[in-house]
Amino acid sequence: MESPLTPGLVEELKKISQLNIEEQKKVLPAFLKKLTPEQIEYIKKQQGQEQGGCLFCSMINGDIPIKKIYEDDGLLAFLDIRPANLGHALLIPKEHIQFSTQLDNTKIFDIANKIAKSIYENLKKDTNIFVANGVNAGQRLDHLAVHIIPRDKDDGVSIGWQGKEVKEEELNRLVSLLSIKAEKKEKPKVEEHAEEIYYDDMRIP
Repeated sequence: MESPLTPGLVEELKKISQLNIEEQKKVLPAFLKKLTPEQIEYIKKQQGQEQGGCLFCSMINGDIPIKKIYEDDGLLAFLDIRPANLGHALLIPKEHIQFSTQLDNTKIFDIANKIAKSIYENLKKDTNIFVANGVNAGQRLDHLAVHIIPRDKDDGVSIGWQGKEVKEEELNRLVSLLSIKAEKKEKPKVEEHAEEIYYDDMRIP
């Protein structure tokens, strides 16, 4: 189906996709008033009502243009159109997943490291690899995204915090709550066979 959306509307959708959920709720009604019934139906169909109209899913489906830098069967990476710094990339799973804790494996972080390596080698920039799990952590959409952000000295990008004082008993309590046991990989068992030695003069009397 050919898209009934004009380039201007597509650009607006791209900008809306970068807003957090609360901001989207504020601007979407005015945006939808500009659309024809055909355009609204197209957006609903393409974004998928079952996924709450996820804009990242529309990018995955190819309905919203992106500047792609990586793709495989399960992941998609593209440049942020409103970057913290030039080269800021987003890496997302193609499956509609909200939190990194829902991932079946750690491949997304392996690819994030490869993108960070490419940024270092080609742009000569350090990087932050950033994940926001939940609104209180800064997550804007309910679709997981790993941010790979190139960094310069005094670039104005702030990913930091003011350290808080904590009592030792509180730290001990947290240790008991949060400790995770490392998985031990069993070494494959090697069957030992006694070496059999035969001599020419060995015989049963």
